[in-house]
Amino acid sequence: MTDYTQNKSLLERVIDYYVRTVPHETQRKLSKWVFRLLVVTTVVVVGFPTYVMLKASIQPELELFANTYRFIPRNPTFENFLQLFNETMFVRFYWNSIVAALGTMVLSVVSSTLAGYALTRFSFPGKKRMAQSVLFSYMFPPLLIGLPMFMIWRDLQLLNSYPGIILAHTAHALPFDIWLMWKFFQTVPISYEESAWIYGASRLRALRDVAIPMALPGIIAVAIFSFAISWSDFTFANLILTAEPMKTLPIGMLGFIEQQAVHWGLIMGAAVMMALPAFLLVYFLQSYLLRGFSVGGLG
Repeated sequence: MTDYTQNKSLLERVIDYYVRTVPHETQRKLSKWVFRLLVVTTVVVVGFPTYVMLKASIQPELELFANTYRFIPRNPTFENFLQLFNETMFVRFYWNSIVAALGTMVLSVVSSTLAGYALTRFSFPGKKRMAQSVLFSYMFPPLLIGLPMFMIWRDLQLLNSYPGIILAHTAHALPFDIWLMWKFFQTVPISYEESAWIYGASRLRALRDVAIPMALPGIIAVAIFSFAISWSDFTFANLILTAEPMKTLPIGMLGFIEQQAVHWGLIMGAAVMMALPAFLLVYFLQSYLLRGFSVGGLG
């Protein structure tokens, strides 16, 4: 305890000496440079895997395992992408992922918006406990939920179908989506809806014209989250989509790993194409995403 107090007092004395002796303008410049250094370091650390992925995607396969390392490929080529599009089922896998992700996004947005609004505006026994327990399903690993889901989907003949994978991804994303919209609708004053009711609007009209526009950042956050859940899912897609033409990208890319070889060029090219939609979606809508998660209690 004494050592801790002494160390703490020494640190306080150093800070006090720095504040008293170093000019304010120097402190401001030093703080700015320290902040810039931290930002650059973070960008380098976070961006290095992306650089490796991009570099490997335009690099000939022989150069991938060369003894000498080059920051920029000596002979950049798009051969990996040409082979990816012309000699594999990548386009089909890509289309399947887009259909599954967009379907999950639309279904999750509609369902979570209605559920979140109902939890906020209507009173019924056990409402608060039910709202707080919607995240309970995230305590279980996806595989534990996926196995009974596979048997149910098999009996309903939903295996190897777009509705089957969309419903599976929606079921996985919906608990958090409902929680987020429940939190977000709490920030929408009911007085605005009451004013619409006075002028003759129905509850559904007030929801459409008043509540939903004010809750738009939360809806966009739900859309991005649902899209990401579906786009990157491996477990449910691997259980439900067993036919080759119905596989999504995470499952289809397993075909690039063979018993005798691993086609790293194809894998990295597919990874670049797979990261592109998610990156663009988050980049253009990041302000809504951060605001939605902040209201949802994750900011």
